[in-house]
This record gives sequence, C-alpha cells and structure tokens, in this order.
Amino acid sequence: MESNCIKEINIINHNSKEIDDFIRYEREAAIHDLIAENSFKIRNNDHFGPFIMNISLVNGMLGINLTDLKKQKNYKINKSISGLKKIIQIYHLACSDYYNYIKSGSTEKLEEAEELRRKIHNDGAKNLNLILENDFEIDLNTSRRLFTLLYSLFI
Repeated sequence: MESNCIKEINIINHNSKEIDDFIRYEREAAIHDLIAENSFKIRNNDHFGPFIMNISLVNGMLGINLTDLKKQKNYKINKSISGLKKIIQIYHLACSDYYNYIKSGSTEKLEEAEELRRKIHNDGAKNLNLILENDFEIDLNTSRRLFTLLYSLFI
C-alpha cells in the first residue's frame, strides 16, 4: 500500500437537498480521479496513510476526517470556507453556462465557457490549498478534485 495518499472518500452530506445531475457527475468524477491518483500528506504528524477521507460541510466549516489505514489513527480538521464562498458561486455560474451550452449544442461558446470554468476551478483549488496548507501537503490536481467535492457540498 502506498503512503501519503487517499484510498477511499466518503461524502458526508448533512444537506438533504438533492443535487443536480451535472454536480453529481462532477462529484463522482472527482472521487474516481482522486482515488486513482493523489498526493496527500499530513504536515507535522506521524500519519502516513493510506487514508480514508470523510469530507463534510456544516455551517460554512469544511470538515475533513482522516483514518490512517495502517495505524488506525484518526486526524480531524475543521476549516472555515468563508473566503471561498464567492469563488464557489462564480464557479457554479460558469459550470451552469458550460452545461447549458452542451445541452443546447452551442459549440461556438462551449470552448470559451470551458476555458473560463477551468480558470475559476484552478483559482478555487489554489485558494483551497491556501486554507489547508498548514495541515496538509497537497498537489494541484488533488486540490482541484477536493475543490470539486467542496463545491458539490456547498451548492
């Protein structure tokens, strides 16, 4: 088994609201991609993983609960995402535009919408990484996928 990686992800959704199909698809793709490839290390700790991650969002607080599969130890954090709310909302608008262009078959605006969506997604991932950097070492792709999961919980 590899160390410093996530091997299982569980979304703890305290919101009973049903999510849209495109958000569900994005969440499932992010989980699949994260499990397939990620770099995730707890800073200043003897937990090396691989980890089971439970991720939740309650009252504007991102909760990450990790279980080290080898040592059966837990590590929990709660971080405010107040600094990410605006970018999540902007990202949601960009995603909505993108999926509307797909549905309508409007190829001329699709490429532009996808480019904007990726830029906002990267900005969100970098901002999320800043929030988590005192606790975790995460590469950009892992941060992007975690941002997608956060987005799916927020919306």
